[in-house]
Amino acid sequence: MACLGESRGTFLFDLHCCNLLTPRSPDETKGRQMTIGFDQTPSKRTKAVRALREQLSAQRNAEAIEHIKTLTAKLREDPEILFLESLALERCKRFPEAVAAAQRSVKSASHPEPMLVLARCHRVMGNTEDALHWCDRAEEKLPDNETVAYLRGGTLEDAGRFDEATAVVEPWVKKYAASGRPLPIGLRLEWSKLLVQAKQYDEAISMIDESVAMKELPPPAVNQQLHLKAKACDRKGDYAGSWDAADKANEIGRLEFDPALYADQVSALIENWSAERMAKFPISSCDSEVPVFVAGMPRSGTSLIDQIIDAHPKGAGVGELAKIEDFARHLASVYDAEIEPPACFGRFDSKRWTRAANEYVGEITRVAPPGAERIVNKALGNNKLVGLIARLFPKTRIIHAIRDPRDVAISCFMGGFNNRLHPWTTRAEWAARAWEQSMRMMEHWKATLDVPILDVHYERLVSDPDTEFPRLIEFLGLEWDDRCRDFYKSKRTVRTLSYDQVNRPLYTSSVSRHKNYEPMLAGIEFPAYDPFGGEPAAAAGRSEGS
Repeated sequence: MACLGESRGTFLFDLHCCNLLTPRSPDETKGRQMTIGFDQTPSKRTKAVRALREQLSAQRNAEAIEHIKTLTAKLREDPEILFLESLALERCKRFPEAVAAAQRSVKSASHPEPMLVLARCHRVMGNTEDALHWCDRAEEKLPDNETVAYLRGGTLEDAGRFDEATAVVEPWVKKYAASGRPLPIGLRLEWSKLLVQAKQYDEAISMIDESVAMKELPPPAVNQQLHLKAKACDRKGDYAGSWDAADKANEIGRLEFDPALYADQVSALIENWSAERMAKFPISSCDSEVPVFVAGMPRSGTSLIDQIIDAHPKGAGVGELAKIEDFARHLASVYDAEIEPPACFGRFDSKRWTRAANEYVGEITRVAPPGAERIVNKALGNNKLVGLIARLFPKTRIIHAIRDPRDVAISCFMGGFNNRLHPWTTRAEWAARAWEQSMRMMEHWKATLDVPILDVHYERLVSDPDTEFPRLIEFLGLEWDDRCRDFYKSKRTVRTLSYDQVNRPLYTSSVSRHKNYEPMLAGIEFPAYDPFGGEPAAAAGRSEGS
């Protein structure tokens, strides 16, 4: 099967090792043709497959998904078309749907490529054991295959199982070293991450510098590697080197951010979602208390909050689910500020809002463990959507995650966010202004909404867990459970920038992290911040990591 017209490197970064496999022997090629060839080319099938491949090659993934909907029912169940559909859905980050399509493909024809789609999707969704299962299935078809190896290694590394990941990846590193051949990009990336986790910072930095100098390395990969170098330098104590690496990473694809324009946009949001206007907005009749939302700035402890709740036997986390953002985009496409509510939302009346709310509850219930009574969503854009969330789920609870703006600025600058979605993360002074506007939005929601909103300060959370953890669980209407203290023992994998932090015991060394970067922050005006309100901080907890 062709590589859909893309370089191997591009697939590695867009799709978490989504390169399509190349057969290694005549026997493997023969088996591949037998499996993927399926029926001998009925014309409609051939045309459909060719068209889908062209669309995927051109990155027209949404178009490919729509094209499949026009095919006959029989063609839509063709194993190869199901595989191509799963690939398009994966690229569009519609992972549960991609899993469903790939499973149907495997059920019809046991081929390794949809198995790898299943492994990648489960990896992204944090389903570590499912991802490893599909790596096993793919390896049965492709024994001793490096693509399967670094997908397995990356899955284990994501889960914080660094020793197991090293055991998978290191033999391949040694094999290439012994042969004198250069290490392939995918293995280089996984191995450099494992070197950082093993605290072999100098070796990791040397490998990263070599990778960045490779002409064939695409810009997203260069960005990723430079952010990894920033992490290595930070942990090594080379803060100037860390800042320099992050600054170079953020220059790649950097978009201009206008703080004044952003403040105007927040003002418009506040005006459009005033108490007077919201009283006339459509409101859902969904009465579920299951949905819980974390709002606030990125890198403010949102993943830690998510893990604490998920550790409760009646709680669960769904990560950064974008379902509400998708509904907001539909609303924005028809919204007319010149028309009084509720007519300003066009066809999206209360019935449609109720339908959207019930569909959301159904989706999070399906992906959460059975018996979950509170399911938390920590999508990054929630601070802008609290008003909409309150109208969709009148019985929801909102947790406002807050952290020192200087630490937020450093963590975002070092974090490797999507520059197009969060352009303010690429400069510390922009992050300071974005923090200011986030607080402004949250204060507006507190003043205008009836739903309960709980402020959770990161500094309090990590320094006084005996008070803050039970306070958080009580806010959700749940009884305290000691398993929440052991959140890091969960087998669940967190697929965020904090993945290698929340999978270990509580630590406080990220508090006041900005002090390591004071020379770089000089001259930036940050909002005043005191998480303890003048009170002395509780005794510090475990102090390890960053």
